[in-house]
Amino acid sequence: MATTSNQRRTRARRLRTGEPHALALDEVRRHRDVLPAASTDGQRDLEARVLAALVGEFGAHRPHDQGGPFALAWVGPREDSLILAAAASQRERVVRCLLRAGAADGHGASGLEQRTTTGRWMALAGPAGGTLLLPRDHGPALLSARAALTGRPDISPVQDVRWAGTAAGRERASTVLRRIRLFADHDTVDFRTALPEDAEIAGPHPELLTRPRRPRVIAVVNSKGGHGCSSLAAGLAQALSGRGHRVLYLLTARGRQSGPGLQERQWPEADPGLAAVSQEPDRHVRPMPGLGHAFVRCSAPGADGPDEARQLALLLRHPALDRAFSHVVIDASPTGLPRAAASTADLTLAPWRHMPRLPGREVTEVRLTPQGEVWAWIEGAWRAFENSGPAALEDYAAYEERLAQFARHHGAQAAADELEDGLARRLFLNDTDEAGQQRWGARWESARDGWIAHLQHQNGAGWDEAAGTHVTRTLSDQEWETALRSRVAEAAAEVLWDLPIATGRRRPWLVPTTRMPAEALRALRTACAAQGLRLSSTVLPDLGNAIGPASQTRWEDAARQLADEAHAQLPQ
Repeated sequence: MATTSNQRRTRARRLRTGEPHALALDEVRRHRDVLPAASTDGQRDLEARVLAALVGEFGAHRPHDQGGPFALAWVGPREDSLILAAAASQRERVVRCLLRAGAADGHGASGLEQRTTTGRWMALAGPAGGTLLLPRDHGPALLSARAALTGRPDISPVQDVRWAGTAAGRERASTVLRRIRLFADHDTVDFRTALPEDAEIAGPHPELLTRPRRPRVIAVVNSKGGHGCSSLAAGLAQALSGRGHRVLYLLTARGRQSGPGLQERQWPEADPGLAAVSQEPDRHVRPMPGLGHAFVRCSAPGADGPDEARQLALLLRHPALDRAFSHVVIDASPTGLPRAAASTADLTLAPWRHMPRLPGREVTEVRLTPQGEVWAWIEGAWRAFENSGPAALEDYAAYEERLAQFARHHGAQAAADELEDGLARRLFLNDTDEAGQQRWGARWESARDGWIAHLQHQNGAGWDEAAGTHVTRTLSDQEWETALRSRVAEAAAEVLWDLPIATGRRRPWLVPTTRMPAEALRALRTACAAQGLRLSSTVLPDLGNAIGPASQTRWEDAARQLADEAHAQLPQ
């Protein structure tokens, strides 16, 4: 039955898009959508601009004469991108339209940024978001179109169309472009004044456009331990089941779990593995008496990549889970499958126990002396020298030979070379001697001779009295906000390290798990918004090691509030 359903969906997708059979079948198997809609406003608007540019270029035309509607042989709709394959005879013309559509100023200069890609497609990123993919054989046409537009800066803007000025019109334009092959057999196509109606763009099989019902998935992930992943996942499962939802608690971590909601529970230790559970999940799911939800443990030791994400997606779309559960909560702590879970779930929550402290208004700075200025310049040049180290094995061998030759000619200096990289620093000073003398004049020699001795004496920890004086000053509001954002970004990066951070609804939500003053929390939310980070409105209490009845009650209340907040973010 599943194969027959995939074949029907593949035929319907090919009818609407004209895609090659293998590509259409692969997309249907992966997403279970015949035609997914654009997942972001940027993607939708970029596709609307593309269609407007094509309409301005081709006007009213016969698809048969152009090799397809607007000379498009086929399109490949995805949630986050759109593949555009032009007819061979019209490739340069179509690509030139794409470059005009991406131009920020509406003229010939392209606003599409070409990303370095591998595989079958060339990726063009729009200036305001969105991605277009071109087949590799469109490369020559892309180069030629760019050269033509660069040589003609006075090219006229894209012709305006009536429907491009409204959000509803742009959304419909994106839908029409993703189903463009429905108009391949029309005698004439003319979208200058109006776009097709709903009945026309629904196609002959509108019933196949409905996404199959499947459980909504919440993943609780973290790339580091100690943030309360398992506790939060178990609390969410229990809270959702208390709201009347049929919940499956999917544990991908190995070993025993502890925390609120998990204590004094006999969790099944059997771990059949992700591959086995994805094939027959109904054999391994076990109910949890007293908690109201079901449980299954499955892990993939030593792996957490695309293959595991694919197996996890197959498990979540299995008919046995579709019939039995409305929600799945994935406990993906660091010993489990955090990356696979984050790339598969509808909503990703990342607990954030170690909240960043707000920076103080008073800061201590070092006002450099003349000698300290030279030392600071030397230190910056040395860091640049280190970062631009040998790029290849041959360069490294040549660099080592040069170090040995320098040591033979200049001799060893025990006091200076006690540092691990003392000889390399002496070679660096020898190379920069001419530039230093030209820049600093008489101050260069004393600073050069004292730099390595200064590092040896201070062990790289700071400046001595000759370098500068410590001055305390008050930060301005702008400087304080910049310092706060930097601290938030560093703390969040520690939590989200090595997790796929996708765009749109799949971007992880940070869940604070410690109490903060209201003013501090408001400042933190503002800084998170400025960094593009999402922060849940619910703050989980930090229980520590001792969990008393009152603390347990507070934690369960917070888990219920977070469950309601997470459920509101899930796709309906």
